Amino acid sequence: MPFRHLLLLATLALGAFGACVPARAQQIIVIVNGDPITTYDVAQRQKLHELVERKSITAKESLESLIDERIKIQQANRLKMDVDQKDVDKLFAQVAERSGRTAEQLSASFKQQGLDDRTFKQKLLADYVWGQYVRSRSNNVNVRDADVFAALQKRGETTLISTEYTLVPIVFVVPRNANTHGSRLAEANAFKGRFTSCEEGLPAAKALKEVVVKQPVSRLSSEIPTALRQVLDKTEVGRLTPPEVSQSGVETFAMCGKREVRGESSQKREVKDELTTAQFTADSKRFLGELRKQALIEYRR
Repeated sequence: MPFRHLLLLATLALGAFGACVPARAQQIIVIVNGDPITTYDVAQRQKLHELVERKSITAKESLESLIDERIKIQQANRLKMDVDQKDVDKLFAQVAERSGRTAEQLSASFKQQGLDDRTFKQKLLADYVWGQYVRSRSNNVNVRDADVFAALQKRGETTLISTEYTLVPIVFVVPRNANTHGSRLAEANAFKGRFTSCEEGLPAAKALKEVVVKQPVSRLSSEIPTALRQVLDKTEVGRLTPPEVSQSGVETFAMCGKREVRGESSQKREVKDELTTAQFTADSKRFLGELRKQALIEYRR
């Protein structure tokens, strides 16, 4: 479904839902290029931050976030950027998977705590199209090696050394459309406690029902995102990484070897990621600032 149709349906759906909310809760406080934001929208955004990001924000911060969101979606709509409803649903499902739940279970959990899942999906949609917009205008954010090495020198790092990990992926399979991620996650955690060496643990994993042991892979710490590298660094040889929900089920990795390799370093990847993120963030802030200056933002109170 084209983005402009998706946006129209989302707007109509939110309007229909709002009809069930008392008039006072639906008081319009800002209109952004003709698109209203109500006190209910602000309260829902505050609830979203509380449940998803585990932090509280003020009503003013919530309102400013919603204004930015409206502007991002409106700009994507003007550029006729196509986003299918399946893309948004997939993003929502991925968030659910990372918490060990299905999309339906996450929606039900939100509802129990007073949050309409359409509030979250609207944010996912805005973030998705805005990321595409910034990347298209930034001409692919590019960080030069010279900038990376300059940053490394400031940190006092002159010798580039990284760690090579030998990993064996182990998947506790969950059939498609099955609702057994929770039980499989419990099985994987229990097996993690029994796993003390690759020599004995891998054959034991192969003997488990609906468990797949894949071929060993080697990865350099310089090629791995910082968060994952920190997990691998903490995992001793002969042990398993903490199991996580994946598309095929519940996955963990057996750490079967570590060795130092000269030439690249995890710090280089970390610095490059930091510089890339900083450049992307700066471009995003600048583009959004330009659009806010052009926008007609009418405060009603």
